[in-house]
Amino acid sequence: MMAERRRLHLTQRQGFIFLAIILAIVLIALIIYLLLALSGGGFTRSGGEVVEGLKPLLVIEGPGEGEKPKFSRPMSAAFGADGNIYVSDSGNNRICVFNGRGEFLFEFGEFGVAKPLPGAQNSWAEGRLNFPLGVDVDENGNVYVADFRNDQIQVFDRDGTFLRRFPDPLQEVGKGSSGQDGTGIAVTDVAVWAGKVYALDAYQVFVFTLDGEFYAQFGKPGSGPGDLDHPNGIEVADDGTIYVSDSNHNRIIAYAQTGDVLWNLGEPVSDIAKEVEYTFGLPRGITVLSDGSLLVVDAFEHALTRVSAQGEFIRRYGRRGTQPAEFNFPNGIDDTKNRVVVADKENDRVQVLELVE
Repeated sequence: MMAERRRLHLTQRQGFIFLAIILAIVLIALIIYLLLALSGGGFTRSGGEVVEGLKPLLVIEGPGEGEKPKFSRPMSAAFGADGNIYVSDSGNNRICVFNGRGEFLFEFGEFGVAKPLPGAQNSWAEGRLNFPLGVDVDENGNVYVADFRNDQIQVFDRDGTFLRRFPDPLQEVGKGSSGQDGTGIAVTDVAVWAGKVYALDAYQVFVFTLDGEFYAQFGKPGSGPGDLDHPNGIEVADDGTIYVSDSNHNRIIAYAQTGDVLWNLGEPVSDIAKEVEYTFGLPRGITVLSDGSLLVVDAFEHALTRVSAQGEFIRRYGRRGTQPAEFNFPNGIDDTKNRVVVADKENDRVQVLELVE
């Protein structure tokens, strides 16, 4: 009897020890999770293996705090002159700001509709966004946001304070645009260069002054060398060349400041032609690297394509996947000091990467 009691007591003690170990592991995991969730760095990871010419530096999945700790289909990202990273968190109708180490700093913007459907209410106020797409930062730190569904561009200072908007989404712009009801511009991307703001709508390039005065426009629907079909990326090189990702024509177009076409790379890809070799599946965001070459996001190839300033294909980087340096329908891109930031849309994250030759 005494031996059985000792065995029972030993078994109970072992059970308590096992339970204590399990509880300790759970407590440690909970503490680690809370530290990650509440820290300034948010949901950020660093490092990783080189993949198809890309070295992962940072993977940022969201602020890691507040009511919306994770991104929802981020469509664009840009570096500021101070190294901060501005993310167009499109599904959450906000801009999130991180420092160069991927630590969350602050956010601005909330949902607001400037052009409601008949019977609906106008809920727009200064700084409210409706599915923001492209984002760019000028040399003074001002942030320009393509407020896509509100048919306008909004400008904020480096702290996220609203400064102005243009064009008026309820007025015709220049010779006409593709905004709802023919007013404003259904702007998909913006680029700031030499005191001008370059913006895309469904079929044209618009140029404004920094204060929002209409300056010029070029491009039109069609299939000619300079015609556009839902372009989604624009960038201006130091020499003034304007590069546009003509997405639905599966090509890149280089324009002079006059709007004249300098070159095309790529050709429309039909369902039949998808079995043959082509240059771009669906070009989206575009940036100009320090050597003058272009880096283009190809959403359908889940990769980055490098192109020379003369319009020659150089190589591709990356592949499809969910690991660092892999993509799932990426969209926007920017670069600074040998680093690129990519809005990895369907992975709900942005990645900071280094090109490895």
